[in-house]
Amino acid sequence: MHFGEMVRDSGRPGGDGAQKSAVPIFQVRHYTVPEIAEILNLSRDVIRKLFEGEPGVVVIGSDGTRSKRGYHTMRIPEYVVERVYRRLRNPDLTRASPRVYPSNKSGPPVGENN
Repeated sequence: MHFGEMVRDSGRPGGDGAQKSAVPIFQVRHYTVPEIAEILNLSRDVIRKLFEGEPGVVVIGSDGTRSKRGYHTMRIPEYVVERVYRRLRNPDLTRASPRVYPSNKSGPPVGENN
């Protein structure tokens, strides 16, 4: 996504064309890490790890040097929050292959000792 690119009202870049209006990407609601942590009732560290490297997240700051630690500020667009939340709610939809749980119909599940 590039500066000035439009985002559909649905919150997804480009969208499906069903929405009539689009807004510039910089006008989309951007959340801070503490805001998302409070909404999802998770720690700030968990939120940082979830959104680290996620496409669309704005990261501002500098890496540390030998004498100073680095500081980074994250701003997470609403459509990215929705995408990650959907993925967390249903991880099977984003995997290349579905989960397979080993089973043995004649006894307990494979790998369990009774």
